[in-house]
Amino acid sequence: MIQVVRTKNRLLSSFFWSFLEQGGTRIVSLILQIVLARILMPEAFGVMAILLVLIEVANTIVQSGFGAALIQRQEATDRSFTTAFWLSLCFAAVLYSIVFFAAPALAAFYGMADLSIYLRVLALILFVEAFNSIQRSYLQKEMHFRALFNSNIAASIGSGVVGVTLALLGFGVWALVAQALSQALLACVVMLIQVPWRPSLHFEGTEARALFSYGWKICVTGILNTLYLGLSELILGKVCSPADLGVYSQGRKWPNAAISMVSNALQNVFFPAFAEIQSDKEALRGAIQKAVVVGSYLIMPTALFVAVAAEPLVALLLTEKWLACVLVFQLVCVQNLGLMLGIVNLRAYMALGHSGLYLKLQLIKVLSGLVIISGIAILLHNIYWVALAACVHGLLCVFIDLAPAKRMHGLGSLSQIRSVMPTLFVALLAAGLALVPLAFDISYALQLLLQIVIYVGVYLACSRVFKLRGLQECFTILSDLRSR
Repeated sequence: MIQVVRTKNRLLSSFFWSFLEQGGTRIVSLILQIVLARILMPEAFGVMAILLVLIEVANTIVQSGFGAALIQRQEATDRSFTTAFWLSLCFAAVLYSIVFFAAPALAAFYGMADLSIYLRVLALILFVEAFNSIQRSYLQKEMHFRALFNSNIAASIGSGVVGVTLALLGFGVWALVAQALSQALLACVVMLIQVPWRPSLHFEGTEARALFSYGWKICVTGILNTLYLGLSELILGKVCSPADLGVYSQGRKWPNAAISMVSNALQNVFFPAFAEIQSDKEALRGAIQKAVVVGSYLIMPTALFVAVAAEPLVALLLTEKWLACVLVFQLVCVQNLGLMLGIVNLRAYMALGHSGLYLKLQLIKVLSGLVIISGIAILLHNIYWVALAACVHGLLCVFIDLAPAKRMHGLGSLSQIRSVMPTLFVALLAAGLALVPLAFDISYALQLLLQIVIYVGVYLACSRVFKLRGLQECFTILSDLRSR
């Protein structure tokens, strides 16, 4: 009983700091992106979208799932972390060499001469992330999310100053490259101050084999996931102009930023929490059900509100030159409605050690997405049709993630879907009423203010009237936090 109470207290504290970390980082990042979007043109963001996808693929290989392997293992020593670090650093050196020599060919493929030098400089981030990934895994395993909060907030603010300064001085894409590099470097330095672990010169072959046997599947899964998420950008970068790609990229970035503020905070806690109780199947099922209900209660209304308020949000934050991204913006919100169902179950599969299943699911999603999204992009050359295809495919992916749930942990997909339907109904009702202010010829600011009042009021009132479990669970969590 004492252990259960301790675990619950650690979970609540971890969620609190993880939410602050994600929320604070996202808010700072949003402010930074608002400023940069007002200064820079869509073409700069189009080039950066291609760069980030390519670097993220390389970065996933550098990390090779070692961080997830360290968190999943119930007994991980300092030598385990050190071995993982040296493996990541070696992979970083190999990948940087590949990127360096492949950069001119990629620049020629996309018809962007400057892409080569941008890519070679930005790829230096791989060496920093090799260290960062192990530091983050150490803090997540120990559930020290306060330290993550400190490092990420400091890095976001510091890199923001660098990026905005260079943008104002007219450096264009270089401002975005410098911002990304400085953010990784500052996070590394701040974590170095807080994390007691330091790499040594030890390297153990048995540890490396154990980490790789679990981690390679997570690595391949991560590559597939990165390719899936960035697939449309890579294809549109070839068939559309940089300006169109910039509009598409911004349309995806903003709703994802708002939604991931909540989802990342939750999933950062889920994996170590599920791993801690993986041997107690009944407790695990209860934790999964609660995570689905609470996560969906927060994500669904966020997604739908951002969708109905897309036009005033874009006009006020990014200026009217970005209004072309509104439809993409809204489709991304719809795509994320079932996000928590997928995230929670995938984290549960990983916690139970089924990294092979995780890989198979991602492979199915990426291959199907490749066929659907690339087909639409190549045939139609239109960012809005691509956004619609990505939206439909994203919703189908939720059912792919849920398919093995009953067999893996005993909580079937239908019962999970039924548990979130009341939340979806109430969120849709609130969204419908929040559309009313858009019918009046008033300022964007007044439209947004009225939408917030209507949406929040209707959603919370209906939650109380219909006694939604998500609201009750949130009150319980807040009560527990106050009593700590």
